[in-house]
Amino acid sequence: MSSHVLFQSDDLDCAREKVARKFCNHRLEVVGGGQFRAAHHHQPGRLISLNYISYGADVLIDPGALETFYLIQLPISGCATIKHNRREFLTDGETASLLNADRETTMRWWAGCEQVLVQIHKASFMDFAEQLCERSLPGPLVFDPVIDFTRPELSAWRYLVNAMFRAADAREQKAFSLCAAFNEQRILEALLRLQPNNLSPFFDRPQEAAPRQVKRADDFIRANAHRPVTLTEIAAASGVGARALQLAYKRAHGMSPMHALTHERLCRVRFDLENAQGDVSVTETALRWGFTHLGRFAADYRKTFGERPSDTARRAAY
Repeated sequence: MSSHVLFQSDDLDCAREKVARKFCNHRLEVVGGGQFRAAHHHQPGRLISLNYISYGADVLIDPGALETFYLIQLPISGCATIKHNRREFLTDGETASLLNADRETTMRWWAGCEQVLVQIHKASFMDFAEQLCERSLPGPLVFDPVIDFTRPELSAWRYLVNAMFRAADAREQKAFSLCAAFNEQRILEALLRLQPNNLSPFFDRPQEAAPRQVKRADDFIRANAHRPVTLTEIAAASGVGARALQLAYKRAHGMSPMHALTHERLCRVRFDLENAQGDVSVTETALRWGFTHLGRFAADYRKTFGERPSDTARRAAY
């Protein structure tokens, strides 16, 4: 990013103001050793912006909730301590952070920490996610804030990100502009599929081509999962009889329409539990989505997601 220098400064207030122009208002304090020398390099894009930031000294950064963007921070030197919501962790060469737009964050960048940052515009990202999974999002998109690069698939994702940073530094900016939009979408799609998030259950079922009547049934189920829906209603919405729809659904998805409705409701329960930051009742959430037999619900949930609903709620609290 050496060809995209935004500023370099020894002045704390100047650095805070200039970084805030590209990100958000925040508190910035020197709290430890090292010589303060801030640098910010910036390359704008369509869905994301690429950034390099270093402060030299040991600094505390308190942006609160980012609100309008997600931020991925990948240390290339040194380390940082991140407190995101109620979870605290260390990032270094093998671990990056993903700050959710709707969660409170404070950070300590230790002396000598240098990071490259991928800023993702929240509204555009939400639109992209909805297009990718072919549904409206029922709430904010929330990721696990710890990106673990010891996982091979995420190590490969980091390679894509690093390649985009290298391309941004190339002399031929026209070539970079032509491929930037494609690479941005590759990076965001891989992030949605690989990094745990509350939309992950909706990606689990393969999005293979399906007959028109099955697609109409899928749309009806998604739009009416909160209602007491019958097979007759689903079939009427699909435009074929109940038996014909069951056969078509079995061929397309390997399950019946009513099983698909149950799966959709389980996914909605998981989404709500993960989005509630721990302030949620598992029983009330299950009942809201039509699960009146709580023992059977818990068993189905564990079979589908590999954990108990209470485990999901407890993890979401941090």
